[in-house]
Amino acid sequence: MSEPVYRLEVLTKIFDGTLTAVNGVDLTVRPGEKVAVIGPSGAGKTTLFRLLNLTVRQTAGRLWIAGQEIGDLHGARLREMRRKIGTVYQQHNLVPRLRVTHNVLAGRLGTWSLPQALRSLVRPREEDLRAAHRALSQVGIPEKLWARTDELSGGQQQRVAIARVLLQNPEVILADEPVSSVDPTLAHGIVKLLVELCSTFHKTLVMNLHSVDLALAYFPRVIGFRDGQVAFDRSPDEISDDLLTDLYAGRLTSVSAEDSPDAVPETIRSGTPLLRPQ
Repeated sequence: MSEPVYRLEVLTKIFDGTLTAVNGVDLTVRPGEKVAVIGPSGAGKTTLFRLLNLTVRQTAGRLWIAGQEIGDLHGARLREMRRKIGTVYQQHNLVPRLRVTHNVLAGRLGTWSLPQALRSLVRPREEDLRAAHRALSQVGIPEKLWARTDELSGGQQQRVAIARVLLQNPEVILADEPVSSVDPTLAHGIVKLLVELCSTFHKTLVMNLHSVDLALAYFPRVIGFRDGQVAFDRSPDEISDDLLTDLYAGRLTSVSAEDSPDAVPETIRSGTPLLRPQ
């Protein structure tokens, strides 16, 4: 059996010596898996993703990626590992005034020298333009190759961000709330697109979602995260309404540095039960 993409052993992240965002997490993600992470705001999900994409280091515990312990990686070896991980962010992280093609080609910055990057900004090579067009075709907007990014809708900008990750060609894609800034009617399409692309190109997908409905509808494995810990790790058909209510109504004892402390969704605060998709 191949090595897990991720193996976490008592992984912990504490900010400023007192704020526990991730608290002793044990977790394994296998190659090709599609995993959704759900839970209340402030539960530490974003910090967990920052640990997984190596933008922060753990305070304690151990993390392996593809069999390599991250604590042993530094310098060039660490940068090489980061190139194997693509992240789709909530805020897209695009340069608004640039053409779409330049934002997509940013997916190759990790492998380009500074002169190559500057040359691409002025006059992209034909082979790079073909690659950008192909990535945009895969996300359904090839006609936007030369459009200004700030002229696109929110949903189209998120597709540009996905195309950028496709051009990076990572082994694993982390999507941190990728549909929270788009119209709810577009959210299903973007989540479905990411799941299908990862299946087509044999990539592992881990997605942080506020929407329980989307997680249950598109992912065979759903992890409930609360108080910096894994509350449950189950398939959708094993997740009851009571389990979801406990996940979101439970009292938070710790919050991540970047999440809101407002932990309980309106559906719970108002007494309306969470509904599973039919």
